[in-house]
Amino acid sequence: MNPILTDKPLTIKQAADFTGYSQAYLYKLINQKKVPCFKPEGGKILFSLDDLKNFVYRNRQSADYELAEQADAILTGGRV
Repeated sequence: MNPILTDKPLTIKQAADFTGYSQAYLYKLINQKKVPCFKPEGGKILFSLDDLKNFVYRNRQSADYELAEQADAILTGGRV
C-alpha cells in the first residue's frame, strides 16, 4: 500500500513527494516554523498527512468566474 494513503507519519522524503517541494525547501520551511511537523525525542522529522494537506491547500485563489458569481449575488441581494 502507498505510504501516503495510510495514517503513518510521513518522512521528509514522503512529505517532499506529496507537496512537490524539495527536501531542502521543506527543511527551510521547518526552520521558519511555516510548516507543521513532529520531532519525537528531538530527532527524526515526521509529518501528518492532514497537516500537510492543510498547509498545501491554504490561501486558495478564487477564479474570475467565482468572483463574478459572488459579485452578482451581492448586487442582486442574494447571499454568497
